[in-house]
Amino acid sequence: MFRNQYDQDVLTWSPQGRLHQIEYALEAVKQGGAVVGCKVSQLKACNATTVVLVTLNRELPNQSKQQKKIFKIDNNIGIAVSGLASDAVLLTEQLRAECTKSKFIYGSSPPLSQLADTISRKLQGQTQRSSRRPYGVGLILAGLDNSGTSIFHVCPSGNLYEYDCFALGSRSQASKTYLEKYIDTLKECSRVEVRNFKLFITKYDIQNS
Repeated sequence: MFRNQYDQDVLTWSPQGRLHQIEYALEAVKQGGAVVGCKVSQLKACNATTVVLVTLNRELPNQSKQQKKIFKIDNNIGIAVSGLASDAVLLTEQLRAECTKSKFIYGSSPPLSQLADTISRKLQGQTQRSSRRPYGVGLILAGLDNSGTSIFHVCPSGNLYEYDCFALGSRSQASKTYLEKYIDTLKECSRVEVRNFKLFITKYDIQNS
């Protein structure tokens, strides 16, 4: 990753067909702390499920406290972030504003899929004007609405994906491989068991980096 004549704005394509500023934003997410999200069965007698988010916070010198990686959006919605903390705070405030507006107009929180679509459009809009830059943060939105529990991943390019389990951030490929291997086991775990499981996943990620 280095500066060249094709990375002056987000609309300039390189001869290889690449948008360098978007690649820089994706690289910022890869350099961020590891975060993991997973849906699990909470009550085996019925189809009730829960969502667990786990992040890896490292103690850095000259910092009085660790940066937050998990934010509460509403009573039933939360996000985990990886990348630039300032961009994450800005997007968090926008998500909270969307929830407040929905409650004021409709008397209830918006569906999680609608909230994920709104924020993905916001991120994608940053890639369509030369005077702006992509947000250097990746999001995992998790929560509960009338359709049940959901997990969505939104990347800096504005792409939106829905998952049962997902890992994001620094050296997350090892975590993804581990999740794919034990996805069936995770779905049958309780909330406490899966939280311990995912703490192990983050340690596994570090050890295999």
